[in-house]
Amino acid sequence: MASTVASAIRPGLREGTSRQQSGSPHTPTGRFIPSAQSSPGSYSFRAEEDPVIFELDPRGLSAGFQSESGPQCYIPFTPQNSRRVGDHRTFLPGFRRRREHVASKSKDYELWRNDLADVDLGLMEDKLERVVREAYNKHLLVDAGSARLVLVLPSLVPHPVLSTILTLLFERWKYSTITLLPTPTMAIAGAGLRSGLIVDIGWDETVITAIYEYREVQVRRSIRAMKALTVTIGALLEGIRNEQDEATRDSLVLDFDFIEEFMDRAGACHALLPEREESLSGKAEALSLEDQPHTGSTPDDSSSVSIDWPTDTSSRNVSIPRQALHQACLDTLIAPRAEEHPDDHEQSVSQLLYKALLAMSADVRSICMSRIIFSGRGAFIAGLSQQVLEATKSIVREHGWTPVRGKNLKSTRNGLTELAQARAAPVDARHDITTAGVDDFVEDRLFKLKSKDAIPAIPAVLRQVDSLGPWAGASLIASLKAKSFVEIERERFLSHGLASAHRDIDPSVLHQQRTTGTKGSERTSWTLAGWG
Repeated sequence: MASTVASAIRPGLREGTSRQQSGSPHTPTGRFIPSAQSSPGSYSFRAEEDPVIFELDPRGLSAGFQSESGPQCYIPFTPQNSRRVGDHRTFLPGFRRRREHVASKSKDYELWRNDLADVDLGLMEDKLERVVREAYNKHLLVDAGSARLVLVLPSLVPHPVLSTILTLLFERWKYSTITLLPTPTMAIAGAGLRSGLIVDIGWDETVITAIYEYREVQVRRSIRAMKALTVTIGALLEGIRNEQDEATRDSLVLDFDFIEEFMDRAGACHALLPEREESLSGKAEALSLEDQPHTGSTPDDSSSVSIDWPTDTSSRNVSIPRQALHQACLDTLIAPRAEEHPDDHEQSVSQLLYKALLAMSADVRSICMSRIIFSGRGAFIAGLSQQVLEATKSIVREHGWTPVRGKNLKSTRNGLTELAQARAAPVDARHDITTAGVDDFVEDRLFKLKSKDAIPAIPAVLRQVDSLGPWAGASLIASLKAKSFVEIERERFLSHGLASAHRDIDPSVLHQQRTTGTKGSERTSWTLAGWG
């Protein structure tokens, strides 16, 4: 098939000697014309040479080919993937799951953690090898290791974890090179932007990364993420389970899979966070009925969520109060806390977002604040991004863009604002745009031409932008045939390990360094944190 396409594109390579030469140049008749029925593959002649893209995080692996809008598969890391072949005990009617705490049980669903004190790297290698083989044998259906690999990873990965991953991929398969791409930058590329602010509400951490011209300029982290929310929701469901009667209390199933499924379904229907319209209408109704006498209230059906709680044999209808779910989500992620806590882990997501914007320069902040992208597992919770942006706007209205806090700051700021407004020139004068006169035809034409050619600027306000995700961004970058920034070769890695990783620097930059006399002590190697 590959040879047919190649001969259709360039038919004159083999037929040029046998064909009779004409006296005038002409267009070849066997030229390949793409159509709507053509395969949406890459631009290369052989599809098996296209790089394979892996997006790896602590909870799962996404795999696919370049030039595609989405991965071919997503394989999560679960205990079911690590069981022996033919072990179907969990599907037997009399099987009873062992009760474990949610925080301790979540370790079986993670490939690695940032704290490597109790992480078995050998077990991590076995889990990753099994998942990669499943991706190739069941979904990709190509020869494993024959093409180049593009690996999309978080910008902060422990060195032992990265070394284990690369050693496994190079020793088990025959990859010639592995390209490393950071997840925040690929999310920016998936949105069609060059700069922006990524709020990654992930599993173990919430990472806020500021990208300016595909470079990480600001990174802030917090442990107030989906893992903490899962533990909180698990404790809430455990309390509701204990409130049931003794006959059905022991039969109700409460494990990690049920808690995550409940969070996915409840988060998609505004059960974890209330809708803004309902909250505003409820406040207006409360204000209108404030002076009316209280005649007693009846329980509303919308105040609770009714679910079919699975049991050992069937299911049972259980009601869960919405207010408890709302309060658990607000306290875990976006509840405001005191300003005297300097640690990022003590701050909410909105406070962390404000601190990240405050730490930037004014020009970078004006670009990034209007290009905020929410990603990760928490981005699928309905209403979470709107709540975070509203809380951040309230902080900006209260404190502004200054880190100074105090009682006399407000009066001083008002005086400076009035002084600046008195000295400020009109808007048209500052931007060199003069208003046209009443009867001046030339000035009127010049004003229209200047207004037509002017590019409308995006206002510096908090605005959310949607993205196709890190995997789609990596697919777009790989399809452009762009030279990778961090590329690891097989032979050099097997010989020297992580020290063999290098980044390709622009030749013009090297020439400038040689002409200006760069000192030998300056660092030119790559790092895992910023990757640039």
